Amino acid sequence: MDDDFQQLEVELKRLRPAAPTPALLARLERALAAPPRRAAAGWWFWAAAALPVAAALAVMIAFAARGARGAAPRSVGQPAVGATPLAQAAFQPVAAENLLYAAHDEGLVTLADGTAARCERFDYVDTITWKNPRTNASVRWSVPREEVRVVPVNFQ
Repeated sequence: MDDDFQQLEVELKRLRPAAPTPALLARLERALAAPPRRAAAGWWFWAAAALPVAAALAVMIAFAARGARGAAPRSVGQPAVGATPLAQAAFQPVAAENLLYAAHDEGLVTLADGTAARCERFDYVDTITWKNPRTNASVRWSVPREEVRVVPVNFQ
């Protein structure tokens, strides 16, 4: 088994990366010469964040409407069949994840007061999982997030 790993290591040491193509080099030059993107997050971020909320509300309204249509009339104060107290039916957050899927260094920028700073942009997907301990049902919600950091630079 050690011989296999040693042979693999020898083969891996002989490997060399391929030279970049002229098309890749031209694309890199264009990307580096382009001005940095705006530092402020656009309206699309808020629209993307609102879509899952709107979808969840639509599903809740649909279930409520379906339940109201099929429910038999009952007297005031009479509990529904199979009803559970709200505390038992509540979902509780059980996990939160932040996945970084892209990071961009947008280079040097000049701030309003004339100082130099480096602009960095990070793209994340935040995922929160809720679970109902009684029924073991779970809900997972993922939202994209963009974070822009402006870090002061000292040239001394």
